[in-house]
Amino acid sequence: MLITDVIQAHAASHPDKIALIIDNTRKTYKELYCGIKMAAHVLLDYEDELNDDRDTIVGFLLNNSVEFIQYFLAATKIGLCSALFDPKWTDVNIEAIIRQCQPAILIVDFDILPRLTNIPHTAKLIVIDSDASAHSPMIAKYNVTADWISSEPHRFSTSESLFYMGFTSGTTGLPKGFVRAQRSWIESFTRAKEAFCLADNDHVLGTGPLVHSLTIYAAIQTLYLGGTFYLSRKFRAELAIETLESNPITHIYLVPTIFEAIYHAAISRSYKFTSTTVRSLITTGDKWTPESKQKVNQIFSKAGIYEFYGASELSFVTVLDPVGNEQKPSSVGKPFSGVEVSIRKPDGEEAGEGEVGQVYIKSGMIFSGYFENEEETKQVIQGEWATVGDLAMRDADGFLYMVGRNKNMIISGGLNIYPEEIEKVLLKQEEIAETVVVGVPDAYWGQKVVALIQFQEGAVLADQDIFALCRKQLASYKCPKEIIRVHSFPYTTSGKISRTKIIDWLAGRGV
Repeated sequence: MLITDVIQAHAASHPDKIALIIDNTRKTYKELYCGIKMAAHVLLDYEDELNDDRDTIVGFLLNNSVEFIQYFLAATKIGLCSALFDPKWTDVNIEAIIRQCQPAILIVDFDILPRLTNIPHTAKLIVIDSDASAHSPMIAKYNVTADWISSEPHRFSTSESLFYMGFTSGTTGLPKGFVRAQRSWIESFTRAKEAFCLADNDHVLGTGPLVHSLTIYAAIQTLYLGGTFYLSRKFRAELAIETLESNPITHIYLVPTIFEAIYHAAISRSYKFTSTTVRSLITTGDKWTPESKQKVNQIFSKAGIYEFYGASELSFVTVLDPVGNEQKPSSVGKPFSGVEVSIRKPDGEEAGEGEVGQVYIKSGMIFSGYFENEEETKQVIQGEWATVGDLAMRDADGFLYMVGRNKNMIISGGLNIYPEEIEKVLLKQEEIAETVVVGVPDAYWGQKVVALIQFQEGAVLADQDIFALCRKQLASYKCPKEIIRVHSFPYTTSGKISRTKIIDWLAGRGV
């Protein structure tokens, strides 16, 4: 069964069960599925543009809303590919990516519409104004008939249909589109259900924008499994606390920075907030620091931490469950069920225990490729295996430890240095808020190691103390040759520090 077939079955068997709550808007499974059908009819109304192209793209430029999810699932149902454009991109980037993707239909938030000054004449426009009324704007605008509500929209769709296009962080040039077939997500739903102990009676809280993979995945996975998904139009820690107080949330999808925001909002309240219903915090992205993890039990007394390592191109790779977090907190866990991991040395041989190598994976969850970029796709998908250039090592118990990325590696004096290792050492100092280590050209070393550091407000730490810290915990050739103090860092659209912009800035500075 395809994704929307399963949601249709939930609507038939449990029509009055709450499927979706976004701020004050609640949808039962019956109401949600009716909304999906109506949205599908709206999309099909543009018959001339759709023709019979199986890879027709529907562009989304929306904030979080019920309509976002209904249109996403509607496009999925009728075999269209939803490309999710991030409103946080610059106007120039948005228009460049729209020109590149050439969506046949563009669904835009009313509030965002003024930012688009050059919409391709070939793109049909659907404007969503979620604040206009309590009714779905698609009903008001398109005068949906009773036949639309009752009839099933028909258009060919299979498990191999390309249904989702997300975008990488865009640290170099424009964000890069990656596409997925339904099959890859359906497979991942099964693997995640097993790994994270999910069930059809779960109440799941999402904390990010739907344009980001983690949140849209969490939403669709929850609906596929038959649970209830909660989200707000814009994340506010105080609103998340209110949702947790008034609903039996069992799982939260979040990144470490979001947890910190929720934690500080929780402890700043006039009474102590704790939740006894939350069973798990599911996270990915930046590695969660041990100091931050120790705070979890203060507000989520029964929650286990599930950290997973993956990539947009690879989906799930490894998971560190609550037991693993106790035993091997610095690792990224063991492979998901159904995932084979190979760690290979530069000569192609399998790395031994404790040896660093490049991570290759084989699974049914790998992406279909980059949009209109066959050459880069070939660099990732290599026969039955795929790699994004991550470097790791494996211990005797089968736990993986991330070392860094090939593209970030510094070669100084002929020796390989992984900046992530140095960053972990520096971040152990409570005075340091954030840091990035990069290699810059050097006449003697080839590249010299430079650490850029943003300190906590009011913190005082001398350079010589930082150098001494590094000498105690790192080989001498890995220690930074220079420290640069900064007030802030440039970020990518997904909230990661942009190494590329930092290296460009250093080059312009003559470092």
